[in-house]
Amino acid sequence: MKKKILLFIAQNEWIKPAFGFLGLFILSITFSPISNKGTLIFLKLDNLTNILRQVSEIGIISVGMTLVILTSGIDLSVGSVLALSATMTAFGIMDWQLGFFFTILLALFTGVVAGFISGAITSWGKIQAFIATLSMMVAARGFALFIAGNNSRNIGFGNGAAPESFRIFTNTYLGIPFPVYIFIIITIIFAIMLNKMRLGRYFFAIGSNEEAAQLAGLRVKWIRTSAYVFSGLLAALAGIIHSAQLYQGNPNDGVGFELDAIAAVVIGGTSLSGGKGTLVGTFFGVLIIGILSNILGLHGVQKDFQLMIKGAIIVAAVLLQEQNFFKKGF
Repeated sequence: MKKKILLFIAQNEWIKPAFGFLGLFILSITFSPISNKGTLIFLKLDNLTNILRQVSEIGIISVGMTLVILTSGIDLSVGSVLALSATMTAFGIMDWQLGFFFTILLALFTGVVAGFISGAITSWGKIQAFIATLSMMVAARGFALFIAGNNSRNIGFGNGAAPESFRIFTNTYLGIPFPVYIFIIITIIFAIMLNKMRLGRYFFAIGSNEEAAQLAGLRVKWIRTSAYVFSGLLAALAGIIHSAQLYQGNPNDGVGFELDAIAAVVIGGTSLSGGKGTLVGTFFGVLIIGILSNILGLHGVQKDFQLMIKGAIIVAAVLLQEQNFFKKGF
């Protein structure tokens, strides 16, 4: 029986982050601050809803980051692409009067272009993904600042402003914010792609052994580039949601989002060397990051210490992925 359980855990990589999520949830309840009425603040409906709302953006970005990391790449530009998309959304809907539909298309297209450039530089330019996406991170942020004139652009409603349909990203249905539904749907769609479609299997193949994938006739460059395109597209979608949530497009937003996304992916069991991982694991990794940030915030832990803790968690997660780490020693 014990062997069967261990085999089941080994075959289902999402089990470990799922247990990690459950353990952290219990710890958060145990160490939750108590309100004046004697209730646990962590378990308040408003607080749990707030966690879900906050993780939706990082969650959507993390789905794209998972695809890129599966191909043994990395995308450091997602935070800047989010800021660029949010800026394009605000100006498209307020200043350029493009309307809801064309504004969304423009913002998403911006993310696709950014992802394609990063993927093309990595695949055909033979430049390391770290450098390529670092360059895109700087360029996208600079373009956002250029469009906005170094200022944020507020989004208002009424005649000559944003249509009421834009409020869909801020609405709540059945007690759950609409962006959470988007995150869940995106996760399901790409999970199906990874497990049931050829393109998903190709991502795993390239990450596991790129040379073997090339010898097998796979169009490695195009497949890898498509992973970056998806990453840019989803970062742009998160940017649209971000602008709607804050009622503004700010070119300075999204700083550090790439760290949270990478942390969620790694905690979810995806190997940074590529070829191994699941989106279910990433889903639980996102929830872990969200709960951790929330409980630290409830206890008044400063942002800089939160970043240090997240950095330590990434290192710990990578070390735990090394199966023989404790046997090898330091």
